[in-house]
Amino acid sequence: MLSKSHTLGIGGRGSIARQILFPVVLLIIASNIAVISIIMRQLDDQLLLAAEQKLTQISELQSIKFTADIDNLINDIRIVSRTAPIKAILKTGVIGGAHSDEGVSVSAWKRQLETIFAEIMHFENRYTQIRLILADGSEWLRVDRYGAGGGIRVVQDAELQNKYNSFYFHAAIGMPEGSVYLSDIELNREYGEISIPKEAVIRASIPLYSSSGDVFGVMVFNQNLQENFEEFQDLAGDDVKIFIANSDGEYIFHTNENKRFQFEYGRSANIVADFPLANTLLAEKKEKFKFGSIGSGDDQRIYFLSAIEYNPGNIADRLIVAANYDFSSALKLKSVLLNKIYLFLIVVGVIAFVLAIFVSSSIASPIVRMRNALASRGLETTKEDLPLNSRGEVGDLARVFDNFLSELSRRQKILNAEIVVREEAQAELESNNHKLMLLNQELEQFAYIASHDLQEPLRTVTSFVDLLIEHKPEQQDEQVKVFYAFIQESTSRMRELVKGLLDYSRLGEGSVAEEIDCQQLIDVVCEDLQVSIEERHADILYSDLPKVIGKRTEIRLLFQNLISNSIKFSRKGISPVVEISAKRGNDEWIFCVRDNGVGIKSEYFSKIFKIFQRLNNRDDFEGAGIGLAHCKKIVEMHKGLIWLESTPGEGSEFYFSLRDGADE
Repeated sequence: MLSKSHTLGIGGRGSIARQILFPVVLLIIASNIAVISIIMRQLDDQLLLAAEQKLTQISELQSIKFTADIDNLINDIRIVSRTAPIKAILKTGVIGGAHSDEGVSVSAWKRQLETIFAEIMHFENRYTQIRLILADGSEWLRVDRYGAGGGIRVVQDAELQNKYNSFYFHAAIGMPEGSVYLSDIELNREYGEISIPKEAVIRASIPLYSSSGDVFGVMVFNQNLQENFEEFQDLAGDDVKIFIANSDGEYIFHTNENKRFQFEYGRSANIVADFPLANTLLAEKKEKFKFGSIGSGDDQRIYFLSAIEYNPGNIADRLIVAANYDFSSALKLKSVLLNKIYLFLIVVGVIAFVLAIFVSSSIASPIVRMRNALASRGLETTKEDLPLNSRGEVGDLARVFDNFLSELSRRQKILNAEIVVREEAQAELESNNHKLMLLNQELEQFAYIASHDLQEPLRTVTSFVDLLIEHKPEQQDEQVKVFYAFIQESTSRMRELVKGLLDYSRLGEGSVAEEIDCQQLIDVVCEDLQVSIEERHADILYSDLPKVIGKRTEIRLLFQNLISNSIKFSRKGISPVVEISAKRGNDEWIFCVRDNGVGIKSEYFSKIFKIFQRLNNRDDFEGAGIGLAHCKKIVEMHKGLIWLESTPGEGSEFYFSLRDGADE
């Protein structure tokens, strides 16, 4: 027996252990896969983010450096245009031997200007030429770097050229004083030919005006941009390749020199062919940057496109800079890191698996004991059958289960008592509902019988009054005729009141909710009221009314009462105008019937919807005072509300809501 019990115990523990172990193992595997996936995704995102941040910072530095250099070019040419030699020459002219007011000859001023030009080029290596061109296009003074060994020289008069046909000369000659024209970036040309070695230049030109206001000439600074472009690459570093295009997308700087300035030779090498997203920067001048990628896997490269607007006078002048980042080095780092992560996760998985086997076995034993006790004794399980003294959560579970059994027994007794009470309450509720249904039927029958029986004596009184009027009319004086008229009027009014009471009690009886097109429904109502509309010359205005769910006859009566009231209670001498509109609420339609009639005082707002209530003299306005009571009952039948706003002497606005799908 002992051997058999021991064998069953091991089998039991093994079964529970496996049930605990397998999910743990699956969880370990799934968590490792999830961790690897998350790490890879996060690593990719971080690498990409780092690359994007690097390229963004490079682009910002390049933009700041280049625009600062262009700003310095503009500032330098403006400063030189205001120097004393320039002012004296503009005031005196260039006639040989002429002297300024200070007694200095033009030749002396020219020599001072040569010195200024040379000193500027000495301190600013990026300037290759500084020239002063007269209004007829002839060069009057030129200092450049084309001397012996690339030295700075003052060009002799015999070598000076005429630049009248130069675009930068014509662009600057007509500009206002102080304005600076920046040329397109192109290769430098001498005597119409591209100079060798090739030199990427931008020209700043400023017009010069004499003291009389006439154009004296143009001063031109040539700046070599090759150094600027190389600085772009230096700022980027070795793992980023820089490509620069002009505002037309044509390359002016490329790692392949054969692609630079191809437009100067009638050919094209456009940045869009290599970086398609550059087309957006070229087409949309508001765009300032774009990210993109080329290739995939180990050959993946990402690039950052930025637009540098460098000309304050023309925002269309911009450089399109592509920073192409080689992603392969980052991917290699990622591969090494992932291999280490894989190894770490494998070790952690093995350790976790061993621990899971040990823990599942230790947990299984007391759980098997509790299971066996519950299986054999059920709710009669005692404290002695449960592992209350076990450590940790298993002991807590046993103690909680013991409390649960006690509480379950207590609540079972309470539940049995509540069931008895609820059954008695349910029986009483059903009895009350039955009594209420009988009372409602009796009330409806009473209203019908009362209104029907009341009409019978009224008809008798009316008949006898008619007979009295017809009997010996020659003996009836005027006072008797007045009495007869009062009796007829009172019985007629009583008949209307009884009929109104009967109609009020029958509202909603036997009708079924359906979809109603309010636009078409009011068309029919207006046809029924055509006589009143024509007599009062009334205008009924409505359009785009919605479809609602409701009882057609009652909704029709609702609109008919409100429209007829608006026509009836109109001001003398003013044609009635009735406007019907609807707007959407949360789960309802809110209608408004607005008129320009006599209006209603606010103290009568709550009284007006009560049955048989009148606010006006019967001689002024006919009616039994039940129409708005009908309206209130119809709206409430559709689970809605009705209210009004009014200004005496100006008109009234009746509002009512119809809930979606509302029924009686």
